[in-house]
Amino acid sequence: MADADDALFDGILEKVGNDGRFQRRFNYIFNVGAIMFASMSYMSIILVLNKPAHNCHVPGRELLNITDDELWRNLTLPREPDNKGIMSHSKCQMFNVTEDHLKIPYSEWSFRESDIIDCAYGYEYDRTYYDKTPITEHDWVCDKGFRETNIFVYNRFGELIGTFIFGQLGDTLGRRPVFYFSVVIITVGRLISMFTASIYIVFSIAAVLGSLTANSIFQAPLIIAMEVSKSERRGYISMMQCIGWTTGLCIMPMVFWATRDWFWALMLTTIPIFLFIFIPQYLIESPRWLATRGHYKRSMEQLRKIASVNGIRQLAFDELTLEKLFANRTVEKVYGMASLFSGWRMAKNTILCVSCWIVCCITYFTLVLLASRMDGNPFLNFLWQSAVELPAYKIGQIMSDSLGRRFSNSIAFIFATLLSIPVLFIVQNAEYEAMTTALTITIKLCVSINFFAVNLQSIEIYPTCLRQTGLSFAAIVANLFGILGPYVVYLGTEYDLRYPFVIIGLLSAFGAVCAMFLPETLHQALPESIEQAQKFGKDQGFWTLPKKPKGYGGTVELGQELEEGKRLKAADNQDEDEARG
Repeated sequence: MADADDALFDGILEKVGNDGRFQRRFNYIFNVGAIMFASMSYMSIILVLNKPAHNCHVPGRELLNITDDELWRNLTLPREPDNKGIMSHSKCQMFNVTEDHLKIPYSEWSFRESDIIDCAYGYEYDRTYYDKTPITEHDWVCDKGFRETNIFVYNRFGELIGTFIFGQLGDTLGRRPVFYFSVVIITVGRLISMFTASIYIVFSIAAVLGSLTANSIFQAPLIIAMEVSKSERRGYISMMQCIGWTTGLCIMPMVFWATRDWFWALMLTTIPIFLFIFIPQYLIESPRWLATRGHYKRSMEQLRKIASVNGIRQLAFDELTLEKLFANRTVEKVYGMASLFSGWRMAKNTILCVSCWIVCCITYFTLVLLASRMDGNPFLNFLWQSAVELPAYKIGQIMSDSLGRRFSNSIAFIFATLLSIPVLFIVQNAEYEAMTTALTITIKLCVSINFFAVNLQSIEIYPTCLRQTGLSFAAIVANLFGILGPYVVYLGTEYDLRYPFVIIGLLSAFGAVCAMFLPETLHQALPESIEQAQKFGKDQGFWTLPKKPKGYGGTVELGQELEEGKRLKAADNQDEDEARG
């Protein structure tokens, strides 16, 4: 009976349409449109806190009629090695130019090491690309330079806390309300940030608020879509959301480039996601989740909505029949994230899956942060690294649906490791800047494939009652370790550019090993119960490629169950008539 139960809901969905107009409409609205705007709102903080090139403002050049900026910097700023090992003007120190110096020709100036002081008159910023950022408006540089890095860390903490709360709410309260909570919270957080940059503590709190639902806003529509679609479409659905994510990331730097002002850019990238609050008729609750929770009437209501949009007017079952079909099921007791470790195999899968998430999280956001902080146009750098994700997700889908999720994940990790090695030897050499950029973008492509595969695999190895909890737990632990990412970037931008790539290479090698020992999920029915998840992958061979099993889908079993449900319903009606007589 357990094997029939595995495919029972897939068969029900086949009757209402599991790959029709409803699924296409839902994916275009929520897994492309909503995710596009959600990614802009979520990732906008990275470009908001971009740190332009800067150095000390030294007054007095007007008195000497010096109009050449480079000459004035050579006269007033000491030199020190930058993060490429090249001697450059100091960002945070200056020579102590006094009134006595201004009374004599600057050609006679001489300074000793004891004349070097910290910036005393504020800072000058390179405004080639930005007119205003919180950093330039409030001088979050040098002794306040950690403010930017700390806000990124606070964001990770916010994601961690929010994912813990809303991830479990998704499996207890439902996917639909969690999506709406997520939209409201991320919008409010970003809007508060717009008006509080002058108060660092409040700005930081608002940044945390805006990141609380950063994971749940993506997870809820993805899980709903997968739970109302046929299993063969899971890779495609995941790719659809990835396209929405990447499209938003490509549009976002263009908005910042066009406005040049962080306030208006943040507003334009935040408001659109809130508009999805006003189209509730297009967002359903997962009928699969409702059925597993025993809410048969509500489940049937959602199934009718799907059937109606898909052009199916008559269904061979109703809520009473649905209840009869699932009468032998008991609503499982779920103990939150602790249930992810109930049984050795499920615990092993959780640990390996979380390890892959950690590697993806640190490497992905390290590369994203580096992109907008490297030499050249920060918006184009961000755009190219974002655009490479589009082919990456298509490649990820093709590999995942042919080689399987496990081998796709491992191969991408291995390539990221190998590509990091040559970068270490050329990243500090200006002559190889183009090659460094190309290799970095290729590493980003590999990491994006990893994100696609591990996200898909995470959804598929957990049972319905723990699906969002499992995905949320992985995101929580990944964010906990992801806190190190901003500091890795800080080491690279302030000290040595090689450090981030050393860490990326080592982590990717570790991820490749973990990915190899995860079970394959391609062509496998989604586990419906904790018991099934505890056995998932038990009989799989290590080197075998996934094959589509015969009779995949369970339609015959559903037909038999429906006939039995009709018979039981007719018998109940006859008993009621006899009782009235």
